[in-house]
Amino acid sequence: MAGDCQAFETWGLFMSDSVTYRASAEVCAKLAADVDDPYAKVVLLNMAEGWLRLATYVERRQQNEVREHFGAEGLSDQDVNPNG
Repeated sequence: MAGDCQAFETWGLFMSDSVTYRASAEVCAKLAADVDDPYAKVVLLNMAEGWLRLATYVERRQQNEVREHFGAEGLSDQDVNPNG
């Protein structure tokens, strides 16, 4: 039972990383480029899109947490990161 909790915690940490999500999207896109079956290609491209959406969601959520932590709810991205 304790091993199950540890595995869940490890999975939770792994699956909240937008870099990992973007890497998964890239793998799906590369596989789609190599596949001849049109159905498989569409499925893989949809999976890639899903991974990218998840990465964006996690990144926005992390940005919101930082803003809340520092009391910067009213600031725009330009105020927080003038170079970005």
